[in-house]
Amino acid sequence: MTCSKKPTDRGDLILGYTTRRHLILDLDNTGLDYALRMANLIMKEWPKVGDCLILESTTQPDQVRLEYNKWGRVLVIHDRPNMHLVFNNLIGYNTASRICRVLAGLGVLEPDYEKIREFRGDMTLRVSEAVMMDTTKPVPKEVAYCHNMRTARSDGYIGDYRKLKKIGELLALRGLVPEGVPDDERDGPQSGRE
Repeated sequence: MTCSKKPTDRGDLILGYTTRRHLILDLDNTGLDYALRMANLIMKEWPKVGDCLILESTTQPDQVRLEYNKWGRVLVIHDRPNMHLVFNNLIGYNTASRICRVLAGLGVLEPDYEKIREFRGDMTLRVSEAVMMDTTKPVPKEVAYCHNMRTARSDGYIGDYRKLKKIGELLALRGLVPEGVPDDERDGPQSGRE
């Protein structure tokens, strides 16, 4: 049995892991091979970031499709899963921002990624499922762990991330309603004033 949500549903609580102390990255439309290459590149260029945990944040299939642009030309679109990179060591916000600036300049991160980080003053990754208008993004799934042979230090921030992610997994398993208020369907577009 399938059920569809009303167009007015805004989704449920989304839990995020926020930090200013170590590097976390959201790589959109990249896939695991690319994420592994990026993690290794970052660990080589900035060894003090420590080990890296790689997670798949969406489960869309790796596929190639054709679309047409507004001039009628065919575009080849390669859809890949989105990946999260969580690094282990304390490097501070300024160093993390500098790394993001370099990666955005190289086209590894979205162009606005750096601007958003500077505006917000932190970095955040989703650790729970996300109920969107037409789909539900699952809890990010661990897919790889890269050990950084260039550093002996281990500050344990991957462990902190995993603890919060466990809460996101428990929320998804229990199907909790964040507000604790049942939907009486009186807030829809057809509801009248009471």
